[in-house]
Amino acid sequence: MTATQSFVVDVIEGRRKGTFLKGALFAMSGFFEMGVKLRNIAFDRQWIKEKRVTVPVISIGNIIAGGTGKTAFIQRIAKDLNKFGKISILSRGYRSQIEKVGGSLHLIEQSRITPEVCGDEAYLLFKSLPEAVLFVGKDRVLNAERAVYHEADLILLDDGMQYRSLHRDIEIVMLHGDDLYGKGFYLPRGYLRDSPKRLERADCVVVNHIHDLNHFHSAEKEVAKWTDAPVVGTRMVPKEVETQCGDRLRDLKDRRIGVFCGLGKPDSFVSTVLEMGGTVAEKWILPDHIGPTGDALNLFAQKCVERGCDIIVCSEKDWVKLPMDQELPLPLGYLKAEMEVVTGKECYETLLSKIGELTSEREVS
Repeated sequence: MTATQSFVVDVIEGRRKGTFLKGALFAMSGFFEMGVKLRNIAFDRQWIKEKRVTVPVISIGNIIAGGTGKTAFIQRIAKDLNKFGKISILSRGYRSQIEKVGGSLHLIEQSRITPEVCGDEAYLLFKSLPEAVLFVGKDRVLNAERAVYHEADLILLDDGMQYRSLHRDIEIVMLHGDDLYGKGFYLPRGYLRDSPKRLERADCVVVNHIHDLNHFHSAEKEVAKWTDAPVVGTRMVPKEVETQCGDRLRDLKDRRIGVFCGLGKPDSFVSTVLEMGGTVAEKWILPDHIGPTGDALNLFAQKCVERGCDIIVCSEKDWVKLPMDQELPLPLGYLKAEMEVVTGKECYETLLSKIGELTSEREVS
């Protein structure tokens, strides 16, 4: 992360004062908020029409920018819904080459694809969910129609809350348990992409990064101010660290760790790493979706050596973007973690059943 980006993030997070910058960011956020509201009004009043397709569409989105765990939730729910038929996932391919050129990709097993082409999140879903079919591109109406053509029984719309051009049958909204409303300001003064009022349209709210039952109930009470939707609590549970050499480490006890990641909420990732034991002795935070260059990674590795680290650990999303032909002075691995439903399990099972009923109704009709 550059010094400028780091300073701006520190101001947003409240770690620095930056009175003038706060004022400038707040002014810009006013224009962003106005644009969001006007766009929602246009769809609410049907000045802009939604497109429907003939299979159920399940939207997984959020109201803040990054860090809520949408990708992990899609991995979780796609596996749980696999019994209901063929699943297609529509991804925007954020910061990818295909997004920049406005194209569309259908990822298949033989695809020679890279994270740079399709985006890190789409690539990770493609690799981790072989039973699902991935379509990548900004025009998700087009890709929904392509999914139908390829006989999808169910469509998962990734990052779908703000993509209102495609009608959805179920709206799932992800929130971060430690920062439900993105510091309470719209981008770029805070992280809000949409109004908390939009939660009233949710069929289910998933609050991720729950610490304990009291934390969940506090978040649930706050969410209830905006919606009657059932609330599910989840957290990321570390499973192992897989190294570049293929070693699988079940814990990191008695180790000094160098950690780096390019995630929306990096502190949550670091906390998950710490659950495996050990001490984080060096940390490197990159901008969300941005991977390290080979030279920068090597420089970080040298710093880790100086700090007495035994291993370097990154997130799975960062791992897929790394130059794998590079030799480093320390073992390098990525944290394998899975999203688990820790409270509201009955609500989650009801959600799965409701989605299953939608697919059954389509088969009957």
